[in-house]
Amino acid sequence: MSSDWQKLADLWYRKREVYTTNWSDDPERLYVSVVAGAPYGGPVATVRDEHVFQPVRGNLKPELQTWTSAGRLINSSPWAHTGLLIMGWSSQEELVCVFESGLIRTFTVMCEPLHVFTIDERIKSEGGAISASLWPNGVAVLTRRFSLFVNASLTRSGDACFRCADLKVPSAPLCLCVLPPASDTSADIQVIVGTAEGPVLLADRHEARDIGLTDGPFMAFSVSSSGKLLACLSRKGVFKVLSITDDLQVLDVANLECRKKPKQMVWCGDDCIALYLAVPTPSNSVQHVLFVGGPQNDWIPYQYENPLHLVSECDGCRILGTYKVEFVQRVPPSTEAIFSIGSFDPPAMLCYALERYAKGDVCAQESLRPIKEDLSDAVATCIDAALCEHDPNTFKPLLDAAGFGRHFLTEPVDPDRNKDACKNLRICNDLRKAPIDIPMTVAQLEKLGIAGLALRLAQRHQHLLAFRICQWVGHPRNAVLFHWGRQKIRGAKGSPRTDEELFEVILAKFNDCPGIGYAEVARVAAEMYRPHLATMLLNHEPRSHAQVQVLLQLAREGDQENSEMMLRLAVEKAAQSWDPDLIHGAISAACGGDPCGRSADIQALARLIKERPQELQVVSDVFVTALLSGEQFDRARMYYDQIDRGRQSAVVAVHEVFRRREVEERIKWLRRAKDFFGMNDASASEAEKLSLQFSAQATAEESELLKAQAALEEQAETKRWLNGPHRFAGLSLTSTLVKLIELGEVVEADNLHTQMKVADKRYWRMKVRALSNAGNLSELNMLATHRSSPIGYELFIEAFLKHGRNDLAIPFVTKVKSSDQQAIYYSRMGMEEEAQRARMQGQERTGAGRLLQNILGVGRS
Repeated sequence: MSSDWQKLADLWYRKREVYTTNWSDDPERLYVSVVAGAPYGGPVATVRDEHVFQPVRGNLKPELQTWTSAGRLINSSPWAHTGLLIMGWSSQEELVCVFESGLIRTFTVMCEPLHVFTIDERIKSEGGAISASLWPNGVAVLTRRFSLFVNASLTRSGDACFRCADLKVPSAPLCLCVLPPASDTSADIQVIVGTAEGPVLLADRHEARDIGLTDGPFMAFSVSSSGKLLACLSRKGVFKVLSITDDLQVLDVANLECRKKPKQMVWCGDDCIALYLAVPTPSNSVQHVLFVGGPQNDWIPYQYENPLHLVSECDGCRILGTYKVEFVQRVPPSTEAIFSIGSFDPPAMLCYALERYAKGDVCAQESLRPIKEDLSDAVATCIDAALCEHDPNTFKPLLDAAGFGRHFLTEPVDPDRNKDACKNLRICNDLRKAPIDIPMTVAQLEKLGIAGLALRLAQRHQHLLAFRICQWVGHPRNAVLFHWGRQKIRGAKGSPRTDEELFEVILAKFNDCPGIGYAEVARVAAEMYRPHLATMLLNHEPRSHAQVQVLLQLAREGDQENSEMMLRLAVEKAAQSWDPDLIHGAISAACGGDPCGRSADIQALARLIKERPQELQVVSDVFVTALLSGEQFDRARMYYDQIDRGRQSAVVAVHEVFRRREVEERIKWLRRAKDFFGMNDASASEAEKLSLQFSAQATAEESELLKAQAALEEQAETKRWLNGPHRFAGLSLTSTLVKLIELGEVVEADNLHTQMKVADKRYWRMKVRALSNAGNLSELNMLATHRSSPIGYELFIEAFLKHGRNDLAIPFVTKVKSSDQQAIYYSRMGMEEEAQRARMQGQERTGAGRLLQNILGVGRS
């Protein structure tokens, strides 16, 4: 195995064949096409290169084609676009095409269009784009006026786009490279710009500064898959490696004899660089050379007769050729320890012991004795080496050696490591087979994860394989089912399948995953003009938020009939959820915007609530509350009129009264409220009619009170009452009477009492307390002396005692009916003899009462 290894500095590298390609029928394919290969053993996209002469053969119409890594055609679609600038793959394995106009088009692996948007309209005004650089989650574009635009999304522009600081360069830069941000959602993006004058700029939205890199100008940059290293190649043949995480410090420098710009420069893992050059020969042919190396200025050359395309991987580099696909990588330390020539390392001895045992050598155990202390590490190394191999004939013996060595361990080892290794190797081995043709290594699988692998398989319509892999490893299958359900609905376009049949098929699959959502699948059903299917699916959606959001979207996108149905369902689901955010969203959608806005239309919402008033009561309450808080009283009253709720309309009028400051306006709106309350509904119950009658009377009385208060304010100003001016409007009737009495305007208070028909007892209590609070004891004494009190004299006595006027309280103690209460008052004034006399009189009255009861026989049982 080690015979084909080649040494690079102190490290060993190997190149192995992965596939014999299926596209070898067209040897010029990689030359006449723009090619983009996806990482993780992903697909390869090709489209006609406008800048290369195209020989006439086969179909003359250009096509976008996607292939497996083995050159097996996945799908194709017509290509009618021009001005392609760059093509690559996103982190979700979506094909991204950037055009000179600043337009971005994305496609699925099945060549289906996804997104179309313009990065920034200013790109066109600046003459279009001349170069671009992709990273897995965005793109950087350079215009003809040397302006740099960065878009941190491959699905939209807008807030994801920004213009970098002015580069201030006199000529077009030679190359661009985006430094990966700290996180996928970060907007802090920096771009390396190699200028034709020599300096290398680091540009972002704030500044463009020279990083001080010598030996320029630089014509190629490449970021490693880990995002930690940056490779730079200058026109002078100087090759440098910078540390991105260490403020772009130079880590290594090498010199190349070639001064020509490479076709490609990609990283081979994080260990070295792969340079692809097309070198003309004296015989007017082109020699395709691949250089692998970099550290300590050591390079391994590989020569090819046909064009290549390189795809950087986290653990190596995939070489796509016309006739075969190869993989070059650093030999892993575990593999080197076992298979290097003459190795006596413990893992190699363990494999040798297994070979002797398999041949029936009874002394095989002797090979294990020298490595007894290192046997545990040897087992782990064999497993690691197996994970780095793709040929079953190689990794199976390594796993057998690990299992053989475990029998001789004194302490048990973790079985999960061996189990996980077998799972990953089995997955990778099955992925390499036709027609999947994904040459994914275990290292790539561990970095991508089962979720990423399942998504990529689903996008290739390999749903069954993705489902079984998730099921086998215990990973959630929701994402695979979502994709399958959406594709099932899209694929049914034009077929005779009914909505009910599709629903039953999808439900049968989704029932195996409790708690799975249906909203995303329902959204696709609506997009395919199947609103009935969408409704049936949404009825099984467990998340109210997702239900309502999808229904609202469908209401916005559908025709009038379907929009009304979806809006009705959205409002009902929002009401059932009792979620304020969902209810507000449903109300805004029904009104066509903010319910308090000028353009809001309340008729649609009124119709919905009128159809089901009880179920949608909470929606009605939230809507009216929003209108009242926005002081939209006319609109609230109009809404209540449309749903035939006259009482609530009158209540809104009352609310509006308290928003008015002018007395005349308040009186006018109170009268309107009285009229609204007076509009009795013949179908209303007797209790409702009585309630409306009471409300009408209360508003009428409030109107009269406001009118009287206005007259009092005018009179107070005319007669210049004490401590004026005085404000009465807005006070309650009790507060108005109390204030008049405290001001000494007792006559006006008496007149208002008569006008408003206040009960005598209630008015006397207010009057006594008000005179007491005002300290007007003389008026209080005159009231108690010259008029007969309907409320007794206790309040008078309390008022006099509160102010320490025992002399005024004594005459009225005898008028108190209760002898015990008289005694209490006398005691509080220090008159103990009178208090004792009052108690004795009370006892005599009590005794006389008992004698009368005995005579008449009252109380006998």
